[in-house]
Amino acid sequence: MDWGSLFLDRRYFEAERRDRPHRSHFQIDQDRIVFSRPFRRLQKKTQVHPLPSNAHVRNRLVHTLEVASVGRSLGDIVGGRIAEDLAAAGRTSQELGFLVHATCLAHDIGNPPFGHAGEEVIAAWMARFLAAHPDLGLDPDLAHFDGNAQGFRILTRADGYRQRGGMRLTMATLAAFLKYPWDAADPRAGRGGRPGVKFGHFATERDAFGEVVAAAGLSGPNPRHPAVWLMEAADDIVYSLADLEDAVELGMVPYGTYRDLVAAIPDHVRGLDVEETDPQRIAYLRAAATGRLLEACADAFVANREAILDGRMPSAASLIGAFGDRDARAGEALAAIRRFNRTTIYFHPRKVEFEIAAGDVIGKALDVFVPACLAFARAGFEGIAHRDRQVVSLMQDYRPREDFSLSENLRCAVDFVAGMTDDYASWLAARLRGLDPWG
Repeated sequence: MDWGSLFLDRRYFEAERRDRPHRSHFQIDQDRIVFSRPFRRLQKKTQVHPLPSNAHVRNRLVHTLEVASVGRSLGDIVGGRIAEDLAAAGRTSQELGFLVHATCLAHDIGNPPFGHAGEEVIAAWMARFLAAHPDLGLDPDLAHFDGNAQGFRILTRADGYRQRGGMRLTMATLAAFLKYPWDAADPRAGRGGRPGVKFGHFATERDAFGEVVAAAGLSGPNPRHPAVWLMEAADDIVYSLADLEDAVELGMVPYGTYRDLVAAIPDHVRGLDVEETDPQRIAYLRAAATGRLLEACADAFVANREAILDGRMPSAASLIGAFGDRDARAGEALAAIRRFNRTTIYFHPRKVEFEIAAGDVIGKALDVFVPACLAFARAGFEGIAHRDRQVVSLMQDYRPREDFSLSENLRCAVDFVAGMTDDYASWLAARLRGLDPWG
């Protein structure tokens, strides 16, 4: 892979590149993402703790903004270290920061309500549906769901210029979004013996995927855009520290535990005793740890840049897993935080109770919208029952169309349900049962 193609700023669905003399094309990408409806909906979607009453606890939008901030800094640092390589391609270190910032803003845009629990529910429900209807000849990947693939669909097709290029982002930003550059059938998409868990595009976006990969020159056994590694590292840093911080805010974890875990990352915390309150101390530790981890990730990227550009880094690798000896202590401390989060926070009763309920909430929506889209695909709007016409009318921008294939029309139902916010999904599930959620 070469930096010239990797920074291609021609827009998807546009035949020619348009000059923008006063703004970077990647800053324009940032604006298009931020002003989109799917981005706004992230403010009411789960990061880790569903439907929190405490406004200091992060939702998916706040998480995204924090990742974008850290990602921009990491892009700037790495850009400075490989400035000669970028200059040879006619690019600056600042542009790498802009590009990473854009892809970080989009990185969770396809997440459904209730986070990873929502992904599990949609995939399981659709798998049962396909198994019950083997005669329909549906795209096999309708039996799987990943927020990354849904995000690529939003960016290239489902939102913005619907069916006409989506948000029409640059090829570089779309390529840098592809955290998992393969489809659901690829063996690399499997996790824990389950196929189709982590993948980058659905069959409906196969052509868009192929066009982006070819335009950006992604190649090698693991054809990831270099900026993906930086976006992923920013996400890993942010959620590891923030999930622990939110647990303190909610009273799940004492401040002392946070202090002991996070203080092990930076080289020193001499200024900690100056801070007067626990929130101030947490902010100090978070900043110190983030700064140290940014330097370690930059070290890892530079040390592995040839393998990254050749697409030779293993698909299971990450920058935080590639820290060298100089950064080993920080890496071990971050790994300890991630282990603690998995065992203590992610299975906390408050979180688990909401996620169990997500199965009922999202399942009820799919029970209603998928059959209505199937009926529409078979008979058209005028040929379906009055109830199904009512259901389809609720879908607004995501409603099915008579010129779509059967699989595409069922994908519309998934688009609508996956796009719901946590509170709207809960409210609608009650309404669909004839209940008044405000009564």
